[in-house]
Amino acid sequence: MTLIHLRTFLQRLHVTVCIGLLAIVSWALLSPMPFATLRHTPLSVLRTVSDVLLHCGAYGLLSFVCGLAVTDKRNAGASRILLALLIAHGLFSELLQTIVPNRSGDVLDGIANMIGIAIGAVAVAWARPMIQYARVVMSSTAASDPMSLEI
Repeated sequence: MTLIHLRTFLQRLHVTVCIGLLAIVSWALLSPMPFATLRHTPLSVLRTVSDVLLHCGAYGLLSFVCGLAVTDKRNAGASRILLALLIAHGLFSELLQTIVPNRSGDVLDGIANMIGIAIGAVAVAWARPMIQYARVVMSSTAASDPMSLEI
């Protein structure tokens, strides 16, 4: 497997992970009783964590993981679109909770969603130079000795 094949595979895997994470967050926000499903699993400890922290953490993780896919400076427009979509998802999910049985939309949860998105975006901005440096190193290694990156 060459570097190009590996990069393509990792990009597709990254998109798959982002979609899966979005599905999990959406399910947790729109399920009538998400903790009932987790009752007999190691994740049941989440019941003891503040609801606001759960919202902030979920959207922070979502923003960070999905934001890493668009770390290239040429993708500035894609970064803005991603942030806009996450913000819309965070606000819309709170509105939808008002019609889900046993759930209620909350302004504080919406604010926690936005704070989580902002934290994730800042973490991506902090990680961007390191990612770009790694790309340069990998590209220069591939250019100097293409066979060294065969897997």
